[in-house]
Amino acid sequence: MNVLIAFLLVMAVLFAALLKLRVSPAVALFACAVLMALLCGFSVSETLSCLTDGFGAAMRSIGLQIVFGGIFGMMLGDSGAMEELAKAVLRKFGRKHDLLALNLASWLIFVPVFFDPAYITLSPLAESLQRFTGKRPGAYVAALFMGILTSHCLIPPAAGPLAVAGQVGANLGWFILYGVIVSLPASLLCGWGCAEGLSRRKTAGAQALGSGEDVLRPDPEKPPVRLTACLILLPVVLLLANCVCGALLPAPHPVAVFLSFIGNSNIALFLAMLAAAFLLRKYLIPKTADSVWKYIDRAPAALGGFLVVLGCGSCFGEVLQKSGLGDALIALLSGMHFPVILLAFLLTTVIRAAVGSGTVAMMTSAAIVGPAAVAMGDSPVVVGLAVCAGAMTLTLPSDAAFWLPGKYNRLTVGETLHAITWPSLAAGAVSFLMVLALHFAAGILPGLH
Repeated sequence: MNVLIAFLLVMAVLFAALLKLRVSPAVALFACAVLMALLCGFSVSETLSCLTDGFGAAMRSIGLQIVFGGIFGMMLGDSGAMEELAKAVLRKFGRKHDLLALNLASWLIFVPVFFDPAYITLSPLAESLQRFTGKRPGAYVAALFMGILTSHCLIPPAAGPLAVAGQVGANLGWFILYGVIVSLPASLLCGWGCAEGLSRRKTAGAQALGSGEDVLRPDPEKPPVRLTACLILLPVVLLLANCVCGALLPAPHPVAVFLSFIGNSNIALFLAMLAAAFLLRKYLIPKTADSVWKYIDRAPAALGGFLVVLGCGSCFGEVLQKSGLGDALIALLSGMHFPVILLAFLLTTVIRAAVGSGTVAMMTSAAIVGPAAVAMGDSPVVVGLAVCAGAMTLTLPSDAAFWLPGKYNRLTVGETLHAITWPSLAAGAVSFLMVLALHFAAGILPGLH
């Protein structure tokens, strides 16, 4: 069977399995990997080899990063460090600019591997602020949700962009840097901007903001802000130092060798996890576990589900790559003069909207577009960011995150559409325009050529 036709059929099956039948994403991805192999005429040995190679490749490339980064993020969340950081940003900006402060604070929470903990951590703060200001709850939801979404979808070590960076072969340090450059304008324009628009009408029964500072007062039982900021910056600084020194110093130089080791993404996140375990232990123990080591032993259980989805998605991606889909797309796009960057963005957007999983959308699109982009000479960083931008473009009821504002901030479905769906559509467009600018400037910007 023609590989393009087989791919369309398999994608239809995947959408039906996830949307209509509500099949587990891991099961659906693995079954579709087998189906794609059979439709493309793979032998039994080739099929089994692709499945095991795909799962193993995912674990080899980013498995440790997901585990160490996940435990690191959980420590920051469970200790109350991220909540205190958000409150500090709000104190700094003042009551007049509370929506801007909340948006920036939520944008900073890109460390947790999962979207839900970040939103759940700050939603009580948004709820408290709304009671004092009388602004629409949807305004705070827009500022909070879009800040987390833009950083979560575009900045490693969040799991999705981390996986995409590995899939397309992008340098992680440069990916983080340009991810920040792309995501911050999208967060401000579509998170803070939309929130200000929603806040023009106030709700009835609002309290005076005179005592609102009590909501933001530092909690002595939680980590200080400076400690939290240093912990967050530790892996980022190590990764970026590796990139900078690698470009400035010769390979045999002792400093370059040392930084290439501690600046490796696995080692950097491992060191960050150990630093958090040591410095946050009095805020975690005995509240969350008997000892910090038992906390670490227990934490990976929360990451197992994501690792399974990641591995099965990689199985699907391996089959797609071995099927010749990349070559077929190259031939098709070359004849149509269709840019790979636009394909990466639109394909991820469609999958995210239909399936409701940004991770599945990112992994599937990166597996399809990544090899084609490399063959055409496009920057892996730019292609990866285009994939990530598409993953946040539409937040619909098919996505579990769509229902968080209703659960934690008591928004109706209509209010949720205005607070997150339309802003996420705008954020995707803004991010893609930023990615296009990077694409056209790739020849002169560092790390993109």
